[in-house]
Amino acid sequence: MKYIEKALELIFLPSCGICGKLGEGYLCKKCGKSLEEYKILKIEINSRKLEKSNNDSNSNSKYEDYIEKLFLYEYKDIIRQKMIQYKFNDKSYLYKLFCELILKDKKTCEFINSYDIIIPVPVHKKKKIKRGYNQCELITRELSKKLKINTYNNILIKKNNNKTQSTLNKNERTENVKDAYKVINIDKIKDKRILIFDDIYTTGSTINECIRVLKIAGIEKIGVLILAKD
Repeated sequence: MKYIEKALELIFLPSCGICGKLGEGYLCKKCGKSLEEYKILKIEINSRKLEKSNNDSNSNSKYEDYIEKLFLYEYKDIIRQKMIQYKFNDKSYLYKLFCELILKDKKTCEFINSYDIIIPVPVHKKKKIKRGYNQCELITRELSKKLKINTYNNILIKKNNNKTQSTLNKNERTENVKDAYKVINIDKIKDKRILIFDDIYTTGSTINECIRVLKIAGIEKIGVLILAKD
């Protein structure tokens, strides 16, 4: 598969996902430089006690939350425009652009490689069929190929086909994702360092719920990689 991809790139030269320029990969130097003003590249560390849901069977009422979150870009202007196109306008090929943004940053690659497994935030199977792809999964699959990290899309799954988060306010978002996810095939990630990847971070409701179910499943070391923070 790797050789086929290389051959296709020789026949069909990659074009910049921003300006369309050929010959400089999926992000040309000029556009790469112009995106620097939107770069956050900040690690936030959360250390706190989180309450478990009433639906959790474990008798302990609280668990420790110590999470590293790396935010790459601000969700605004050209970044926002391209992410909307990617996520909602059937432009799945833009995953190459976003992978390029990640892979060209040394600090981000080092952060990713400090984990064993990268897991995309899942979408419900009905939404995936309708859209044709999980935008986070396309990116984690490519990162897995380029970096020394495994990826699984059958560990963290979305069991509820709830409302789209972007249509809700902060309080509604928290309620909307409560108990929406579950962990399966836990043996694949037992005692591993898990990195969750999401494309857009607004209130943190989705990520926090994913963290919660992974913590309850027994995963101690969890990090978060966010492409763009609103």
